[in-house]
Amino acid sequence: MFKSLLVTIVFLLASGFTYAATDFKKISSVMYPDSQEDQEFVQKFFEISEAHKTLDPLLEGKGPSIKEFSIDKIRYAFIVNVSDETADLVFFNWDLSVFDGLNLNTELSDLYGSSVYTLKRLNKKSIASQGEDRSQLTNFSYMIGANTFKKQILKNSPPNLVVSDQMLDWKPNPDYLDRNSPLRAALDLNSLAMLSPSKKLFFEGFGIPAEYQSLMEPRFAKSGGFQNMIMGMMVHEMFHVKEGQDKVNDLVIDRSINEDRKEIISQINSSADLRQLLATYVKIVFSIASTMKSKPSDTESQLLSELRLIIDVIKTKYPETWKFVWNYEYTEGFAEYASAYSMVQVGITTLDQKIDLEIADPANNFAYRSGALGGLFLSQRLMVMPFQKDEDHKESLWEIVLRLKSVKESDKSVEEITQKYGLSDVIDQEDEIKRVIEYLVSTVNE
Repeated sequence: MFKSLLVTIVFLLASGFTYAATDFKKISSVMYPDSQEDQEFVQKFFEISEAHKTLDPLLEGKGPSIKEFSIDKIRYAFIVNVSDETADLVFFNWDLSVFDGLNLNTELSDLYGSSVYTLKRLNKKSIASQGEDRSQLTNFSYMIGANTFKKQILKNSPPNLVVSDQMLDWKPNPDYLDRNSPLRAALDLNSLAMLSPSKKLFFEGFGIPAEYQSLMEPRFAKSGGFQNMIMGMMVHEMFHVKEGQDKVNDLVIDRSINEDRKEIISQINSSADLRQLLATYVKIVFSIASTMKSKPSDTESQLLSELRLIIDVIKTKYPETWKFVWNYEYTEGFAEYASAYSMVQVGITTLDQKIDLEIADPANNFAYRSGALGGLFLSQRLMVMPFQKDEDHKESLWEIVLRLKSVKESDKSVEEITQKYGLSDVIDQEDEIKRVIEYLVSTVNE
């Protein structure tokens, strides 16, 4: 508890901290000499990486399905010098073998304080995995090592299982780097995150014609602006890269929750009662998150007691759907929490602003956001992050909050509570449920 409190105090002090040891502004200008906007983005990214050296977003707890989250310990490359056919990669934190074509960039190495490498004139499609034919570069993607699939397949398989070359040689598009390419061979069982701050690359990657690009600005604004949206997405996805790498290396215990997504879709579509309960759950969690902007109050206590009752009812009446809620509050919500915390700690956004952005996020279903807000409530309100490896199986994020605060169940009836929250923002609540169904359908299809 003392350690977590100390880390939180350091976090508060870090809000105004400047990073003088390394000239991130100069590094950014060398990488993107023709774009001030891209330079500003990359400088902020490096500030997050620097902050992670001393401030793990999990407050040094083990966290769900991850050993430690620090961007400074993740291998990543920025995509630079993009042309119609080719792009260069600039590698940071590369501690694997150096192969032909991977050249030391002495200027960036001197500025960064450790070795930075460049791999030039790659066919863009050879590192692309997004878009309709999976041959489009986007602002975030990742490449896995040559033997990653083999390790994953053999992890829980019979010792005599033979993995076919066809399976091992799978590529997202025909021009993608082969398994025996120097880069993928050097990665072996590791992953490489590939990043770009470019708005142009975003539009190209998602196939948005020039005449429609201005229509995206309002959507960017709802997410705090293009840079904040892309930065948040990068940190979120880099959490998943680290999470996946930990799993490949057998560093965690699998949850084995195994929710039946088809059954959940059927339940949500057929039960107005369940939809109302979920909408009420969302409304209460978002309301509790909003109370973090001020000192604890009776309103917050009342909301927590109402939340406990709603959780108990969903768990009892619709256990399969509850599995989805708290499982995804961990798996996606914690990646979102790590991203939110990271951006707050270096002053890209304030805690209050980030709470509002999470609540209003038009892209993610509520489990992403309620999980992120649960993490923020634990770290900012309760100043703890009490996860251990086996706790993933016991209770949800918000149940941990309720337990730590010794919250008693509301003496109101379920009908009173659902009516109270069900009569307002009907359209917003329908949208929240629709996002869940869309997400579940897409993951079932996958």
